[in-house]
Amino acid sequence: MRQGLPYGAVMATAGASSMAGRCGLPSLVAPLLALAVLQAVWIPVAGTLRHRAEFRCGWASWLEIGPASEHTGIHTVPLGMAVITSGMSGLNSSLAAWPWLPPPFAWLVATWLLTVAGGGRFACSLAVHGLQLKAMDGTWFLVPATLLGAAIATGDVATFMWGHAFATLEILALMSVALGWLGYCAVAVVALARLRRFGLENAPLAPWWIAMGCAGLAAAALGRVSHIVAGEVHLRTLLSETMVATSIFSIALCVPVLLGSARFLLRYCRFRNAAVWTPTFSTAVFALGSFQVGSDLPSAFFRSIGFAAGLATLVFWTVTAGWNLPRRMSMC
Repeated sequence: MRQGLPYGAVMATAGASSMAGRCGLPSLVAPLLALAVLQAVWIPVAGTLRHRAEFRCGWASWLEIGPASEHTGIHTVPLGMAVITSGMSGLNSSLAAWPWLPPPFAWLVATWLLTVAGGGRFACSLAVHGLQLKAMDGTWFLVPATLLGAAIATGDVATFMWGHAFATLEILALMSVALGWLGYCAVAVVALARLRRFGLENAPLAPWWIAMGCAGLAAAALGRVSHIVAGEVHLRTLLSETMVATSIFSIALCVPVLLGSARFLLRYCRFRNAAVWTPTFSTAVFALGSFQVGSDLPSAFFRSIGFAAGLATLVFWTVTAGWNLPRRMSMC
């Protein structure tokens, strides 16, 4: 299920869209979000055309459950959908005037269907094949990230709902952020055990950015959800305190991630292959968490970190897109 990894471009583009407005470039928000939507539609169509011969193998080959590492990349799909849903909700402030369900609700439904399907396959894989510690890599952090992204998207859509619909989405967002945060802690424990026993042996380096990004995403999700449970003072306090602690943890992770990446680029990278989108998206959601803490505390320190990471996101997106586009065109 590594086929889902091309969807990293969708996440990165939608993440860059969310950062553009916060970094003083509001004119880029809508075009980048529209590009993310086009990517979200085109990538599965292109993948279907490219792998159409595999459809003749029947459903058995598609439903086969392999090791857990084969079922992590696909989580980029619901996560990309969640980021788009959140972006659409923020862009369309007039959605509350719709007589029926706002347009992002359809994206939210698709997000949850894909989140449940992807999480179910991953859980089944662990049950069938067990935990293969050496096979663990940074892409495993995508599993809790889907729940955290869904929590943010659910909370954003809930602001346009009312009555029982709002109450249902409020509970769903709260359950999702709780499971996502606990899931992140579980994956972090497994990652620590893997690093202590095997180091980074045979593990791709770029996906470890997700460990940092997912912590920032968790902080952002905790803050967003705390705003829609305004009536529960103790619960809001718990969510806010956990948000700050998680954001500090993401900042601490930022140091080894940046140093390790700089070392790789200077000593080992030959700049021949396509560039991965992981650092772009991970930096975007890291910034999102810092902005959330900076806004809720309020804190100029966290806002400054968010602003710097937001600018870095736009730079990463531009460089990665500029590097990959000529290679994609040469393949056509």
